Order: sequence, then C-alpha cells, then structure tokens
Amino acid sequence: MSAGHSVDGREVQVPLQQVAPSLAPPLSVAPLITPPPNRPANPWPPSDSSQVGVLHSGAAAAFLPLHGGFTDHFVESPEEKYRCESCRLVLCQPRQTECGHRFCQSCIAHILSGPKPVCPADMEPLFSNKEHLNVCPFFEVPCPLGKCKERMMRKEIPEHLSYRCKHRQAACDFCAANMPLADLQKHQETVCPAFPVSCPNLCSFSSLPRRQLASHQHECPKAQVSCPFHGYGCSYKALNQEVRQHQNTCAAEHLRLMLVKNISLESKVDEVKDELVDKCKVLPVLSTRLCDLEKHNTELREKNRHLEQKVVSMQKLMSSHSEKLLEVELELRSLTLLREELDKLRLSLDSVRSRLCVLEQGGRSGGGTLTMASLETQLHRHGDMLSVHDIRLADMDLRFQVLETASYNGTLIWKIRDYKRRKQEAVAAKTLSLYSQPFYTGYFGYKMCARVYLNGDGMGKGTHLSLFFVVMRGEYDALLPWPFKQKVNLMLMDQGPARKHLGDAFKPDPNSSSFRRPAAEMNIASGCPLFVSQSVLESASYIKDDTIFIKVTVDTSDLPDP
Repeated sequence: MSAGHSVDGREVQVPLQQVAPSLAPPLSVAPLITPPPNRPANPWPPSDSSQVGVLHSGAAAAFLPLHGGFTDHFVESPEEKYRCESCRLVLCQPRQTECGHRFCQSCIAHILSGPKPVCPADMEPLFSNKEHLNVCPFFEVPCPLGKCKERMMRKEIPEHLSYRCKHRQAACDFCAANMPLADLQKHQETVCPAFPVSCPNLCSFSSLPRRQLASHQHECPKAQVSCPFHGYGCSYKALNQEVRQHQNTCAAEHLRLMLVKNISLESKVDEVKDELVDKCKVLPVLSTRLCDLEKHNTELREKNRHLEQKVVSMQKLMSSHSEKLLEVELELRSLTLLREELDKLRLSLDSVRSRLCVLEQGGRSGGGTLTMASLETQLHRHGDMLSVHDIRLADMDLRFQVLETASYNGTLIWKIRDYKRRKQEAVAAKTLSLYSQPFYTGYFGYKMCARVYLNGDGMGKGTHLSLFFVVMRGEYDALLPWPFKQKVNLMLMDQGPARKHLGDAFKPDPNSSSFRRPAAEMNIASGCPLFVSQSVLESASYIKDDTIFIKVTVDTSDLPDP
C-alpha cells in the first residue's frame, strides 16, 4: 500500500493493483488481487482523475521497479499479505498462485522460467497460465450443452445446468418424458399423451387426457358420427344418440343393404374363382415352358463355358504363333542378308571371269601365266564360297518352309506332291520313306512328325501304303511328362465330294521305346504298316492332281501345361 492525500488533506490508502495499470502485462499465474470489499474501487476523488491519467501515461513507469517489489518507505508497516513470498518486498504487479500465495510479477516469472517450478512457501508445484486456465474455476467458458449460447465462469456450470439453462433436461409433469426445457411447453401443447385437453364437441367432459380423445369421439354424445352401416351404403350421419335410435328403427333397411352387398360380393367371388380356374389350366403349359427355358438356359451356359475355354486356348495359340512369327521374320531377315551377299559374290565371280577371259586372250609372257594362275586360284576360292552360300541358302529355305508349315495345336496336314514319281523312287529303292515337317502339341509341347512308305514297309511292302508316327527330340522335353501317352489318329483324306476319309487310331504303349523321351534326334517310328492298300488308294479319289493329303491328330485335351 502507498500513502497519498486527497483534496481535503486526508490521508488515503491506494491499492497496489491500481498503480500504472496500462503497464501491467496479462496474467501469468492467476487474476490480479482484488481490493478488500470494504475498500472503494477507486479512492481517488473525481477532481484528481486527470492527475491519475498523467500518472498512468508517463510517470508511473518511473516508479515501477525492474525486479522485485517496491522498496519505498511506508507510513505504516505493510501487512504480510501485501508482501512477496520471494523477495519479501511490497508486491509490485501482484500475482496469486493456486495455493494462495502472492508474488510480484517479475518474481513469479523468474520462478516459472526454471525447470519444475515450485512455490517457495509450501513447495507446491506451479503451473503456467495456459495450464491453469484448463482448470481455473473463474475462467469464462461456454455452456456444455451445444444449443445454449451463454457463457459463465467454470464454477457456475453446475448451478447453470440445474436452474438457469433453457436447454437443460426436464421431465414432463404429465407423461414423465425427458426433453430440453425449451421444448417442454410445445410438447405439452401438441403431442403429450397425458396432457389434459377439452372435448372439441364441448360435451360434459371438460378435461380428459389427450390419449383418450380418439376413443372418446366414439362415445361423446355431441359427436357427429356416421351410421355403422355406411360401408354397406347407409348415408345417415348425426349425433351419437340419434345414430343409436337410427340403428334400432332402420334394422330392416340395414339388412337389405347387407344382403345387396353380400350378393355383389358372391358374384365377385364367383368371377375370381373362374379366373383362378382359367389360370390353373394355363399353369401346366407355363410350367412346361419354364422347364424348357431352364434346359435351354443350361445348354447356353454349357456352350458359353466351352466357348470361353476355346477362347482361352485360341489366345494361347495366338500368343505362341506370334512368337513363332517373330522367329520366322528374324530368319527371313538373315535369309535376305545371305541372298544379298550371294548376289555380290556372283557379281564378283562374273567380274573375275571376265577379267580371266581378257587375260587368257592377251597373255603372252610368263608374267601373264603367273597372273592367270592367281586368278584361277581366286576363281576357285570364290566358287567354293558360292557353293557354301548355296548350301546355307538351301538350309535356310528348308528351315523357313518348316517354320511356315509348323502346327502348334497337335494337328498335322501333310501335302505330298508328285505322288507317282515318289512312288517309283520308293519301288526302285531310291527313297523308301518320306518324313513330314515337324508339328507340336503346343508351343512348349511335344515335337512330332509323320513317316510314310509309299510302297509299304514290313508286312505291307509292295501292297500297302504304310504310315507311322514319330516322336522327335524337342527343346522343352525336360518339362513334359514321359513316356508319351496321348492318343494318335492317322488319316488319309478323301479329296472327292463324298469325303470318305480312311483313318486309324492307337493309344501309345508306355513300355515301348518309341514313346520314351528321345535320346537321339527322333525315336523309332510306330504306326500302321497296313494302313491302306495300293488298290484302294489309287482307285478312289484319294489322289488328285498327283497329290495326296495325310492328317495326323494328337489328342491334347488331357495334356497339362508345362
């Protein structure tokens, strides 16, 4: 406290929190210390208000100590409650902790800046202003009920929720239902089932619960009601008492109306029965049609499943063919390069021959003989290279033909031209048998070919055409199951309109070496030595344009993917 003088010369006590309020920062621990209730909030007379403003604006800053409390001498010794618990001086910009002790603002700020601050008076832990505000009972907070917009101190929340809040829960005095207080009056006036209401017909019942109002309408003597037989055609409408009298006096009319209604209902029942009989007659036809549609639907589903499987297999086949086509394109490129190189060699050989002719015509001396010998050597070397390239070109042509005609679905269609000439060579023992191009069960499947003896072999030699099946060594044999167990169909195709193909089929013997994994280029052929007699072959339409067609089919339905 600090001493001052009023206009009449009396000495007054000035509260410390009123000194230079504009320089005081926000609270950091607790609200400012309020003056005692018996002390005036502003002890300065009104005539000195301008002096107080000057003190606030300029001079007050010079009287505030930088650290700690006031060091001024007072007329009376200040009480202990006005002294700082830290510096023991008179409080400067006082702050009060939760434990009730008071400090100067600079002192409490210094204490709070350290780790784990405690009150020096009772060693209770201290908290900053933000942490304190979460539990401060004097901090202003909104009502916890969202619809209520009022704000109050935290300590006032229980009282607000119990007595003042318009949105607190309240029980209806009539039906005991819980609802917000603001909705209670509307509830009682509109929907409360136990709220007392008066009869709208102004009968002797002045008050009754709302839930009984509907049943009361049937008993109310002043209610305007219709005759109970209005459903049968009676249009009488009057008060309850008059309707009862009407029922007693018009019973015969009511019976007549009921009879007419009953007759019309019976006629309708008969019509409904006739309709049901007609529909029952149609029902077996509909049931049969439904069964047929179900069977048709099942067949369509089965066809769809087979089509899906075929699409999947075709996609796999297309994928393998695309890869094989890529290999063929690469082979064609290399073949084109070889042909270009061969053309260059032929041009070079022609130029060498022309030079050789010139030298032979003009050669006279020994030097000319030497030049001619070197040119002959060069000519022989070019001729050898040309022969090598011819061989390579023929090999590439053969490989290209094989790749072009290769099949990857387990089916071979073999076209054999010049049948007469090839048969004569077989009779003359020049070419006893012919091999077909390879074919495969899949791109990564078994490699196979066919072998034919046009003049027969073994028991059919000279009388029959012998046809055999050969398992060849493939690139993916390590991934395939062995021995070979797939069913094989051999067929000579009829080129006439009758299409009477000749065929035979066999299941491989798993103990035969012909169907084991090939160790050489191909296994021993296995098939039919007496496949078709020469007389049948040459008398029918199996030979046309000196050409025959042989078809070999391998069953791949149960073949697993490698």
